[in-house]
Amino acid sequence: MSRAGRRLTPPRPRTHAEVFRAAARRVLIVGLALSAIALACAAVVGGGAWRGAVWGAGAGALLTLITAASLAVDWDRFPLLASGGVMLSFAGKIAVMVVLIVLAGPHRSTMSPIWFLAPLAVILLAVAGTEIVALASGRALTVQPRRGERREDGADGSSVP
Repeated sequence: MSRAGRRLTPPRPRTHAEVFRAAARRVLIVGLALSAIALACAAVVGGGAWRGAVWGAGAGALLTLITAASLAVDWDRFPLLASGGVMLSFAGKIAVMVVLIVLAGPHRSTMSPIWFLAPLAVILLAVAGTEIVALASGRALTVQPRRGERREDGADGSSVP
């Protein structure tokens, strides 16, 4: 079939919730895949590399789960809590890092620092980049219901001015 004969259908508008849920899926896939890759590579090396990667990739996986969960929540259903969602996500990430420092401290001498830091840094940067690209894509056309209208998922658009 020639290019001229193909009919291009315009993308259908997506709601904010659909865009954020798609971003949550992408973030989850990227973060957990990188965690698995880091653990597999460290398992091949073994020893201190394995122990460092377990702590680093484990923390990266937990932070990925927190990010994906905060993106997956339909904040339009809870408009008064929407601004607090970002703060809850941030507080959860701080709590994970504090617990990580407290729990990993006694094991510091047995783990490889580079195998701890590299997976954690790569996962955090990749998750942040994926989140930014997924949400800031200029091609993502979104729609919101008018005030008082109900969406099929029950939200009424009350957070829409």
